[in-house]
Amino acid sequence: MGPVRLLARSVLALIVGLAFCGAALAQDEPPGGNAMGGNEVSDGHHDGDHLGPIGPYLSAAELRNWPQGSRRAVPERLVRERTAEILASAGTPCDIVAAHNPGVTRQRKEIYEVACREGPGYLVVATDAPAILNCLHLAATEEAQRAADASRPVTSLCLLDGNKDAATALRPLATRIDPACVVDQAAWIGRVGEDQDRYEVGCEGRDGLWLQTPVNRTDVTETFSCLDLAAMGEACKFTTPAEQAATVASWLPADGPACAADRARVVGVAGGSRYYELGCAAGAGLILRLTPEGRFDHAWPCAQASGIAGGCRLTPPTPEA
Repeated sequence: MGPVRLLARSVLALIVGLAFCGAALAQDEPPGGNAMGGNEVSDGHHDGDHLGPIGPYLSAAELRNWPQGSRRAVPERLVRERTAEILASAGTPCDIVAAHNPGVTRQRKEIYEVACREGPGYLVVATDAPAILNCLHLAATEEAQRAADASRPVTSLCLLDGNKDAATALRPLATRIDPACVVDQAAWIGRVGEDQDRYEVGCEGRDGLWLQTPVNRTDVTETFSCLDLAAMGEACKFTTPAEQAATVASWLPADGPACAADRARVVGVAGGSRYYELGCAAGAGLILRLTPEGRFDHAWPCAQASGIAGGCRLTPPTPEA
C-alpha cells in the first residue's frame, strides 16, 4: 500500500525514538480504539426486538418470517424512484443498480432494498422519517449472531446479490486510497461514535486497511494500514503476515539487498521519513527507510541497525564485523 497516501489520510502519529536523534516513541490508536469494541466503537448488533441497526422498524416476528411475500410487490421502477428520492433527501449517495420491495412493516409501511454501484446497499423503511439501513452493517451483525449461536436461525435481511458481496461494494472506496489494492475480502467492522462506519478491506497479496466513512456515505474520512494497526496492537482479519512482508519488500529497489521477506513491521516515523523492518527467511533481516514522498532511501542490515529505535526485533542482530 502506498505509505504516503495512507499517511496523509490517517491520524497515525508513530514517532520513532531513534537513538541518534533522541526522540521519544509515541503512537496514537484510531479513534475508538478497537474495531468491534472500545469506548467509542459500537458493534451495532440487532437481536430480536432489541435496538440495533434495525431499531424498532421490524419486529422479531417479522424477522423470523422475512421476506414477507403475502402481498403484491411494488414494481422495481417505482422502488427505484421512491428510494432515490428518500436517499437524495438524506444526503446518501447511491447510483442504484438493482432494487426490490421485500415487504412492509407491521404499520404497513413499505420496505425497499437497493444495491448501489459504489459502496454498501441499503434497506429503506419508508416511514414518515425514513430509516436507511446499511446492508453491510446488517450482514456483519447477522454473522456475529451465527458465530455466537450456530443453532439459532438468523435472518438475512438484504437479499439482492449486489448486497451480499462486501468486497465488490467497497472496492471503489479502497482503490481511491490504494489503486494497487485488488480487494479480495471486506466487511463492516464497527461504528465509531454516532456518525462514522468503519470497514476492513483485504488486498490480494499486499497489506490491507481499515477505512472510515460517515454513516450512509461513501466519502472516506480516515484510513489505517494494517501494518500501522499492528504497530498499535490491532489486528486485521483479512491480511496475512506474508502479505505485509511482500508489501514492504516491494519498496526495495531491484539492486537493493536480497531478502526472502516473511515478516514485516512498522518501526516508526522520524523527520517525515518512515522506517520499516523486514524479516528474511534466510539470513539476517534489515531496516529500511522511505522518504516523506514514499520513495526508498536506505536500508541497514540488522547488524548495523541497533541505533534505530532499538534495532531489529524480527531478527536478532549479530555483532557488526
